[in-house]
Amino acid sequence: MHSHKIYSIIILIFLILLSIAGCRNRNNGERINILILSGKNNHEWQKTTPLLVKIFKDAGVFDVSITEKPETLTYSSLTKYNVLVSNWNSWPDNDFRMTPEWENDLLKYVKRGGGIVFFHAGASSFYKWNEYHQMGIGRWGRETNHGKPTTGKIHGFDQNHPITKGFIDFFIVDEIWGKTDIYPGLQVLGSVTATDETDGHLIMEPAILINHFGEGRTFYTILGHDERALLNSGLQALLLRGAQWCAGRKVTIELPAEFSSHKKREIDEFSWTETDTSLIFKNHSDIIWQLNYNNRFGKTYFHPLAVNNSSLTCVAPPDHPWHLGLWFSWKYINGINYWEYLDEYKSEEKGYKPAGLTELLKIDIQKNDDFSTAIRMELKYRPANGSEVLSERRNLVISVPLEDKSYFINYECIFNPIAEEVILNRTPVEGEPQGVSWGGYAGLSIRFNQDYTSPLILFPSQNQNYRKDPWLFMGFKTLTGQQAGICIMQNPGFTTSKASWYVINDPAIPFYYYSPAVLYDGKIILKKGESLHLKYRVIILPGKPEKDQLQSKYEEYLNIANN
Repeated sequence: MHSHKIYSIIILIFLILLSIAGCRNRNNGERINILILSGKNNHEWQKTTPLLVKIFKDAGVFDVSITEKPETLTYSSLTKYNVLVSNWNSWPDNDFRMTPEWENDLLKYVKRGGGIVFFHAGASSFYKWNEYHQMGIGRWGRETNHGKPTTGKIHGFDQNHPITKGFIDFFIVDEIWGKTDIYPGLQVLGSVTATDETDGHLIMEPAILINHFGEGRTFYTILGHDERALLNSGLQALLLRGAQWCAGRKVTIELPAEFSSHKKREIDEFSWTETDTSLIFKNHSDIIWQLNYNNRFGKTYFHPLAVNNSSLTCVAPPDHPWHLGLWFSWKYINGINYWEYLDEYKSEEKGYKPAGLTELLKIDIQKNDDFSTAIRMELKYRPANGSEVLSERRNLVISVPLEDKSYFINYECIFNPIAEEVILNRTPVEGEPQGVSWGGYAGLSIRFNQDYTSPLILFPSQNQNYRKDPWLFMGFKTLTGQQAGICIMQNPGFTTSKASWYVINDPAIPFYYYSPAVLYDGKIILKKGESLHLKYRVIILPGKPEKDQLQSKYEEYLNIANN
């Protein structure tokens, strides 16, 4: 009887330990430890690995580590991680092999429940090691080919699998492979279709695949050639959800909001949600616009500005972390930079801090019965270690969405010097001393969503000299292939002769930005007692408008503004 009792206790302890060991990889309540394999790749891993770190950290459920020496990993070190993310390969040294011990340790790790996420060329290694191909799923093969980066349509999602459930067709600019060497017989979760821009032939490929390997799981996508591709929110959702699935967890990463844009609302149900740092306007649960203030970026800005659940704006992109959706910022006030952050203060870890501060002193919000919104703000500008030099009264009126789902924001900004003299200036433009091609920016600005493609610019002039035009529209194809854009209109009675349109239209980064740059043609000097008064209308539009439609909206704006 006594020995039977001891035996039962031993069995119970064993089961508890087994459960704990299993929970290390499968417990849905714990954060997921991932290790990014980096340090060698025939792609620009020096750029893509930091972006991968940001993507996984921002998701809020992953703890992220990096190794640039995967060859030093052992089974013991691998078991610290739930999932590996491979941004490493040995290509073009395809015959390269790790030591037998290393290969056995990796196999043991996966067979006993570890997961690996591979993307693009991240599995193009160890071509004579068949089991690695089986785990890695897809690689560059003898017949694999690609043209220039092009727009691919990702489609055919498996709605029964947790990774891709709820996905709808979306578009990505990427290097699309043809005839990828894919291990046979594995489960396809989605495909890509694209036209090769080199010779025009049609590419149709499995794009998202998974495998079960022992007790472990692996995920592969042919997508993710460079930073441009990895900025796509559809691909990010696939990688994040794939990592959760490979870790054996419940897939909880939310889909891009735009994926619900096909759901039609029979009746509008508008509402506001207010916090200490934001005012959010919604239709049912869908965010239409959000005004952000008293935040870590130190400025007041709109993000998102959405139509059909597609946010037209982006915030703090890697290339310019001080770009904040739709926002107003001076560049230099009395020689102090209010636009960019200091080099040592431009990251999530260290915070965001410029040399010149834009301080919100007061905000009054009026929510109207017709669901329009009026907002009044008082702001002050000063050096980080100095006294106030400039005050601003900013008045905003945001309309309720119209029948076509468009809406507008009326901006009024009134600036008064506190110092005896205020010099508003910008980076010199070409033709000036120390002038540069990117000089001239300051004032009201918009940075567009990096998912967007196919930019369209409209303005009233019949030629390309639009610099002094009263309005300018910039539109795009969205993540899901719909059309949307924003038109900024200047009130001619409330601007300056120095203002000119400043446009950046660079699909490579992507970098879509524009501004009615109020200082483009030169600095403005304000004496104490003087003022600068600016007025704009910003219209957020679904669809692809015609030029005459925008001109009519501009004339309507002036008629209302002048009466």
